[in-house]
Amino acid sequence: IGAVFGVTAGVLAASILIVLATKESCPFVYSWDGSGYVFDAEPYGGAITRGLERDDYGELEQLVASDGAYRLRLRNEVNEVQYTNQLELMVVDHPAGTRVAVDRDGGLHTLRALGLLRWARDAQDRDLRPWLDSTDSRIWEPPAVPGPDSSYRQDIVLAFPKPDGARRAKLVANVATGLWGSHMFRAMLELRGNQVSAWYAAVDGRPSARDSALAWNVREELYELKIYVEEPTGWELRGLLQGGGPFIAEDRVVPLDVSRVVGPELHIRIRPPRGFWALNSFAVDYSADEAVRVTRVPPSAARDAEGRSVLAALRAADDDYYAMPRTGDRAEVTFAAPPAVPGASRTVLLHSRGYYRLNLPPGGEPDTAALRRMTEVPGTASRLAAAAYSAYVRTRAP
Repeated sequence: IGAVFGVTAGVLAASILIVLATKESCPFVYSWDGSGYVFDAEPYGGAITRGLERDDYGELEQLVASDGAYRLRLRNEVNEVQYTNQLELMVVDHPAGTRVAVDRDGGLHTLRALGLLRWARDAQDRDLRPWLDSTDSRIWEPPAVPGPDSSYRQDIVLAFPKPDGARRAKLVANVATGLWGSHMFRAMLELRGNQVSAWYAAVDGRPSARDSALAWNVREELYELKIYVEEPTGWELRGLLQGGGPFIAEDRVVPLDVSRVVGPELHIRIRPPRGFWALNSFAVDYSADEAVRVTRVPPSAARDAEGRSVLAALRAADDDYYAMPRTGDRAEVTFAAPPAVPGASRTVLLHSRGYYRLNLPPGGEPDTAALRRMTEVPGTASRLAAAAYSAYVRTRAP
């Protein structure tokens, strides 16, 4: 943040404190890399109650087979209760020279010929290409403050080469939920005060309440980002990009219909609310998906910190959950490694399913006015996030 915006030392110090003091997340997954456990995944971010439970898919880049087995450590690192329903590995053997990545529904896609960004600019005509052209340590994550145009959203256009006749494209995005966006889960729940349990019960028990919460999230684009494609009729909504993290960003594929795009460039528009998104890289691939071999591997052993088996809770998506109610709770999970496929490259993905509940302080009366504005007035959540961020900076900065 300091490098991008030249903020004062006090604001930068406050941003660092956010990492240390306000992180809200999900289970941390550590992979055995042959010599130790390395932080490698954050599954099902944003699934803050059972009604929002979801499947998550993430590449385990650090995982190495040892003595014929893959080993993972699942650990609760934050102030919440975590419920993991299922863990399995998807071992993907794919043609040499390709990579694989998943879409939001777990669909596998091969990537062979990535088209890199030609240019990327925001509404102030700033050149964002150096920040978004490769997956690296340069992250575009403006703080939750209004922009130069007083907007609480960014407006970013990305341009890629487009071959003649291309009808389908795979947008490959490496993004995550921003740190402040992660913290806002807690802040928005606390607005509900002593009625938060009733909200949980509604979302868990009534499909209409669950669907309403999901639709609100898409409308606000806090944790689901709309992907627009420029066509002769204007900017058309063609896909959704799901957030995750905030500490690990995964490659996600968004399949796009580009059959109506005219000319040699594909233009994509995103409008992320400030403070809610950390953008690392974007690319596009027009190649057809190639055949892969997928081996689904359930856990063969799973024990908690006291040595008790929790295998039954993790082997299938059902009503049996492995719960981690305390910070520091953990489980060691082992999977049999399938034999290598000669001539193929291998990628190992973690398929997980679960949800979590934040530990909230006792609440008073709900802030019904703020809750009503968030429901009825688009953009209210972004404005509340900006106000909360400004208050945080004032109270925490030296």
